[in-house]
Amino acid sequence: MMKPIYIVSASAISPQNSFENPQFLEVITSDTSGKLFVKEPDYRQYINPVAIRRMSRLIKMGISCGMNALQQAKITTPDAIITGTGLGSMTDTEKFLNDMIALEEEALNPTFFIQSTYNSVNGWISLQTKSTGYNQTYVNRGLSLEMALMDAQLFIQESTDIVHVLVGGFDELTDEYHIVKSKLGYWKQATFNNLDLFQHSHTSGSIGGEGAAFFVCTNSSLNAISNICGIQQLHYPTPNTINESLKRLLHENNLQLEDLDVVLLGQSGDVRFETFYDSIKNSFSENTSLIGFKHLVGEYPTSSGFALWMASQIVVHNSIPEVTMLKKGTSSNFRNILLINHYPLQTASLILLKKAIDN
Repeated sequence: MMKPIYIVSASAISPQNSFENPQFLEVITSDTSGKLFVKEPDYRQYINPVAIRRMSRLIKMGISCGMNALQQAKITTPDAIITGTGLGSMTDTEKFLNDMIALEEEALNPTFFIQSTYNSVNGWISLQTKSTGYNQTYVNRGLSLEMALMDAQLFIQESTDIVHVLVGGFDELTDEYHIVKSKLGYWKQATFNNLDLFQHSHTSGSIGGEGAAFFVCTNSSLNAISNICGIQQLHYPTPNTINESLKRLLHENNLQLEDLDVVLLGQSGDVRFETFYDSIKNSFSENTSLIGFKHLVGEYPTSSGFALWMASQIVVHNSIPEVTMLKKGTSSNFRNILLINHYPLQTASLILLKKAIDN
């Protein structure tokens, strides 16, 4: 079993007021378009204004979120930068492809191609922090962030010194991408308030979303928020395999189901995936609070990053926003938190967090 890695800071740019906001989801934003775009902060605090003009939304989101996480942790230069993204910069990809068609593949501007690569965010953060250490980007659909977290575990495990790793996930939503995925049945046909998503769980599809979430992880419990005790990844999950993975994860950490104080469920309002959650909801004790998050940020490959940010904030504030509550448990001291998420491309993940000892 891997040694735990500690989270010392967490930052998220999302469709909600999550970035640079000391209040924990007290003011909630809703929308009826079926597409949830992030609330964009003033990027000039983290990026040279001259460079901003050449950046897409995703790159600005990723850099600013990553730099904010480092500032919170009071880290100038991380020992490693590890990220995950399911889509990369869709805006730059679309611009480059449109130019290829319009210019008939001649005299193309290379900027859009360069910035459309999945590791652009890592490169920019590395330049800004003067980081010359390990630098990796994972592109593994709905498990991209989970792969980045597991790689961070391996990197930290190998070190005998205290190291700090910047780990993050990011994806953006564009109108063109939304149209393409709608043809594959990703989105609900009817439009409604995103806060009512779970009331529409009898139909297929979800609502589109985007966001970025970054964490500074280390092997020291000093000033830590929480620690990640285990990560399970599942391909072609079934209710049985999810249940078995949950039992194995708890057993490895000497926990029982009744020890879980909070469970974050990645329900997306899609009837095709409700069986994943229906099969395990009733197995949790009355001690456990069940909460949702995709009605706040929508569905995207690295939405588990927002869930992990939420889990960190629950530990910090020892409270759960009422808007996320699916079933209120009796526990009032939130120490053991489980994340269960899935993505439409037949993947699911489980992440177990514990409140850090020093807290």
